[in-house]
Amino acid sequence: MFRSLMLGAVAVPLLALPAIAQDEEDVIVEDQGGSELRGDWMLGARVTSPEGEAIGSIEDLILDQEDGTVNAAVVSVGGFLGFGGKEIAVEWEELEIDYDGNEITLDITREEAEEAPDYSFRERESAPMPEPETGTGTGTGTGTGTGGTGGGMTQ
Repeated sequence: MFRSLMLGAVAVPLLALPAIAQDEEDVIVEDQGGSELRGDWMLGARVTSPEGEAIGSIEDLILDQEDGTVNAAVVSVGGFLGFGGKEIAVEWEELEIDYDGNEITLDITREEAEEAPDYSFRERESAPMPEPETGTGTGTGTGTGTGGTGGGMTQ
Protein backbone atom coordinates (compact mmCIF):
# COMPACT_ATOMS: atom_id res chain seq x y z
CA MET A 1 0.00 0.00 0.00
CA PHE A 2 2.81 2.37 0.87
CA ARG A 3 4.39 1.64 -2.50
CA SER A 4 1.11 2.49 -4.29
CA LEU A 5 0.86 5.77 -2.39
CA MET A 6 4.44 6.68 -3.29
CA LEU A 7 3.88 5.83 -6.95
CA GLY A 8 0.71 7.95 -6.94
CA ALA A 9 2.54 10.84 -5.27
CA VAL A 10 5.15 10.79 -8.04
CA ALA A 11 2.80 10.11 -10.98
CA VAL A 12 0.15 12.75 -10.26
CA PRO A 13 2.54 15.73 -10.53
CA LEU A 14 4.01 14.27 -13.71
CA LEU A 15 0.56 14.04 -15.25
CA ALA A 16 0.01 17.72 -14.45
CA LEU A 17 3.18 18.84 -16.29
CA PRO A 18 1.60 19.11 -19.75
CA ALA A 19 -1.09 21.39 -18.30
CA ILE A 20 1.56 23.59 -16.70
CA ALA A 21 3.56 23.72 -19.93
CA GLN A 22 0.39 24.67 -21.83
CA ASP A 23 -0.09 27.67 -19.54
CA GLU A 24 3.50 28.80 -20.08
CA GLU A 25 3.06 28.58 -23.85
CA ASP A 26 0.00 30.82 -23.59
CA VAL A 27 2.13 33.48 -21.89
CA ILE A 28 5.02 33.57 -24.36
CA VAL A 29 4.66 35.63 -27.55
CA GLU A 30 7.06 34.57 -30.32
CA ASP A 31 6.44 37.02 -33.17
CA GLN A 32 5.40 40.62 -33.67
CA GLY A 33 2.12 40.88 -35.51
CA GLY A 34 1.66 43.06 -38.57
CA SER A 35 -0.60 45.51 -36.75
CA GLU A 36 1.65 45.71 -33.67
CA LEU A 37 4.05 48.61 -33.11
CA ARG A 38 7.13 48.56 -30.87
CA GLY A 39 7.15 51.07 -28.05
CA ASP A 40 10.64 52.28 -28.97
CA TRP A 41 9.38 53.07 -32.48
CA MET A 42 6.82 55.39 -30.92
CA LEU A 43 8.82 57.09 -28.16
CA GLY A 44 10.56 60.13 -29.62
CA ALA A 45 8.71 59.81 -32.94
CA ARG A 46 7.82 63.06 -34.68
CA VAL A 47 4.14 63.98 -34.98
CA THR A 48 3.02 66.20 -37.87
CA SER A 49 -0.19 67.76 -39.10
CA PRO A 50 -1.74 66.50 -42.37
CA GLU A 51 -0.01 69.45 -44.08
CA GLY A 52 3.40 68.24 -42.84
CA GLU A 53 3.76 70.91 -40.13
CA ALA A 54 5.74 69.66 -37.09
CA ILE A 55 3.54 69.43 -33.99
CA GLY A 56 5.92 67.73 -31.56
CA SER A 57 7.22 64.32 -30.56
CA ILE A 58 5.78 61.42 -28.58
CA GLU A 59 7.27 61.40 -25.10
CA ASP A 60 5.15 58.77 -23.39
CA LEU A 61 2.25 56.37 -23.82
CA ILE A 62 -0.70 56.06 -21.45
CA LEU A 63 -1.71 52.41 -21.02
CA ASP A 64 -4.92 51.03 -19.54
CA GLN A 65 -3.95 48.56 -16.83
CA GLU A 66 -7.28 46.73 -16.96
CA ASP A 67 -7.60 45.94 -20.66
CA GLY A 68 -4.02 46.48 -21.87
CA THR A 69 -4.85 49.07 -24.52
CA VAL A 70 -2.99 52.28 -25.30
CA ASN A 71 -5.32 55.12 -24.37
CA ALA A 72 -3.24 58.15 -25.30
CA ALA A 73 0.09 59.41 -26.53
CA VAL A 74 1.78 62.20 -24.59
CA VAL A 75 3.19 64.68 -27.10
CA SER A 76 5.81 67.29 -26.27
CA VAL A 77 4.92 70.54 -28.05
CA GLY A 78 6.40 74.01 -28.28
CA GLY A 79 9.57 75.21 -26.65
CA PHE A 80 13.09 75.36 -27.96
CA LEU A 81 15.77 72.73 -27.35
CA GLY A 82 13.65 71.15 -24.64
CA PHE A 83 12.92 74.40 -22.77
CA GLY A 84 9.56 76.10 -22.52
CA GLY A 85 7.61 73.21 -24.01
CA LYS A 86 4.73 71.33 -22.52
CA GLU A 87 3.19 67.90 -22.73
CA ILE A 88 -0.31 67.30 -24.02
CA ALA A 89 -2.11 63.99 -24.40
CA VAL A 90 -3.98 62.96 -27.52
CA GLU A 91 -6.30 60.01 -28.02
CA TRP A 92 -4.37 57.08 -29.48
CA GLU A 93 -7.08 56.48 -32.10
CA GLU A 94 -6.61 60.02 -33.43
CA LEU A 95 -3.05 59.29 -34.55
CA GLU A 96 -2.57 58.08 -38.11
CA ILE A 97 0.49 55.82 -37.96
CA ASP A 98 2.11 54.15 -40.96
CA TYR A 99 3.06 50.47 -40.90
CA ASP A 100 6.51 50.97 -39.32
CA GLY A 101 5.66 53.99 -37.18
CA ASN A 102 7.85 56.29 -39.31
CA GLU A 103 5.10 58.77 -40.18
CA ILE A 104 2.66 59.85 -37.49
CA THR A 105 -0.02 62.37 -38.36
CA LEU A 106 -2.48 64.14 -36.06
CA ASP A 107 -5.36 66.16 -37.47
CA ILE A 108 -4.64 69.39 -35.55
CA THR A 109 -2.36 72.35 -36.20
CA ARG A 110 0.74 73.23 -34.22
CA GLU A 111 -1.11 76.28 -32.86
CA GLU A 112 -3.98 74.09 -31.62
CA ALA A 113 -1.47 71.78 -29.93
CA GLU A 114 0.29 74.72 -28.26
CA GLU A 115 -3.06 76.06 -27.00
CA ALA A 116 -4.14 72.65 -25.60
CA PRO A 117 -3.99 72.21 -21.82
CA ASP A 118 -1.01 70.47 -20.22
CA TYR A 119 -1.57 66.81 -19.48
CA SER A 120 -1.91 66.11 -15.75
CA PHE A 121 -0.05 62.97 -14.68
CA ARG A 122 -1.10 61.24 -11.46
CA GLU A 123 1.48 60.48 -8.78
CA ARG A 124 2.38 56.89 -7.93
CA GLU A 125 0.95 55.73 -4.63
CA SER A 126 4.09 53.74 -3.85
CA ALA A 127 7.61 53.52 -5.21
CA PRO A 128 8.50 50.64 -7.54
CA MET A 129 10.39 47.64 -6.20
CA PRO A 130 14.18 48.01 -6.37
CA GLU A 131 16.05 46.10 -9.05
CA PRO A 132 17.23 42.69 -7.78
CA GLU A 133 20.94 42.22 -7.26
CA THR A 134 22.30 39.85 -9.85
CA GLY A 135 25.83 39.30 -8.58
CA THR A 136 27.19 39.77 -12.10
CA GLY A 137 30.04 42.03 -11.10
CA THR A 138 28.37 45.21 -12.26
CA GLY A 139 27.89 46.57 -8.77
CA THR A 140 27.55 50.22 -7.90
CA GLY A 141 30.89 50.49 -6.17
CA THR A 142 29.32 50.95 -2.76
CA GLY A 143 31.53 48.34 -1.13
CA THR A 144 28.63 46.06 -0.25
CA GLY A 145 30.40 42.92 -1.45
CA THR A 146 27.61 41.70 -3.72
CA GLY A 147 29.75 39.71 -6.07
CA GLY A 148 31.74 40.80 -9.04
CA THR A 149 35.32 40.85 -10.10
CA GLY A 150 36.96 42.83 -7.34
CA GLY A 151 40.52 44.03 -7.62
CA GLY A 152 41.84 41.73 -4.88
CA MET A 153 43.89 38.61 -5.52
CA THR A 154 42.83 35.17 -4.40
CA GLN A 155 45.32 32.39 -3.75
